[in-house]
Amino acid sequence: MFPPKIKDFVVELIKRTESGEFSWIYDDDNSNVQLQTDHFTVFLRYSFNGIEEYGEFVLFYFDSQDQKEYRFYTNQTWNDYDVARRLYDVAQSSGLSLPF
Repeated sequence: MFPPKIKDFVVELIKRTESGEFSWIYDDDNSNVQLQTDHFTVFLRYSFNGIEEYGEFVLFYFDSQDQKEYRFYTNQTWNDYDVARRLYDVAQSSGLSLPF
């Protein structure tokens, strides 16, 4: 489960991505999206846990100033999974060029 501060950060990333401020890199081979700014880098990785049979996300936050990486986890059994899924979908489509 994401800590409240991280969940709020994810919600803000969704807003800024939807507004066009951020364009993410989508890596379909590894099921992750990446955003790099001057101050931080964020990776959001999706995987399916075949043993417990649920989807899960791991968010990696790298602080450029402190040179530290932080990891946060959620899965389908927790209420913040939908927020992580929304960010993943919005980020995945942020760099997509559609015909209309």
